[in-house]
Amino acid sequence: MRRMLLSYLAGLAFLFSSSVGAADATSKTTLTIKGMTCGGCVAAVKLQLRKTDGVTAYDVSLEKGEAEVTYDSLKTEPKKIAESVSTTGYAASIKGAEESPKGSSTVTTPETAKSGRLEPWEPVDAAFKGCSEGVCGMRGRNAQAVAQPGAQVGQYVYCPVSGAVFQVKDTSQRVDVKGKTLYLCCEACARYFAQHRDSVLALRNLSL
Repeated sequence: MRRMLLSYLAGLAFLFSSSVGAADATSKTTLTIKGMTCGGCVAAVKLQLRKTDGVTAYDVSLEKGEAEVTYDSLKTEPKKIAESVSTTGYAASIKGAEESPKGSSTVTTPETAKSGRLEPWEPVDAAFKGCSEGVCGMRGRNAQAVAQPGAQVGQYVYCPVSGAVFQVKDTSQRVDVKGKTLYLCCEACARYFAQHRDSVLALRNLSL
């Protein structure tokens, strides 16, 4: 009987220690998120947080430009969460972190495995997930697409950031570079272009 009691108490102690360890693994962080201007931006950030491994809860504030995130520290860390959010095109960093390459996590400089000029339908940064196929445009070579700059409303063009093919409209996102207009497929690509303007132009071999 005594052995059974000791075994029972040992089991309870193990369960208690396990539950305490699980509770201790829960942590919180606050991210500063730049570029959110509307409810759609908030929804995009929330969707990415929901898909981020280790994130258990979140509260995104458009007014503050911040996200309060609860996460499992055994599965992830604030830097990884910020990097995940940044793939949407909204630059995320850990609030209070030093403004240095080691102290913050933001959208990275676009990289490509190829040297030289990219094909018009190739994205400048494969890690950028800010625009979605079928909504912002279609991927791949398109005989109808005209080169940028110089496109007109109604024509099909390749987005200089994502490479997606879309039809230019009066409401399309656009940027002026030395008096010439470049059209972009969505707001996320426009933000990405603003953050990496020189790199995008160089990768596209656009001497504007």
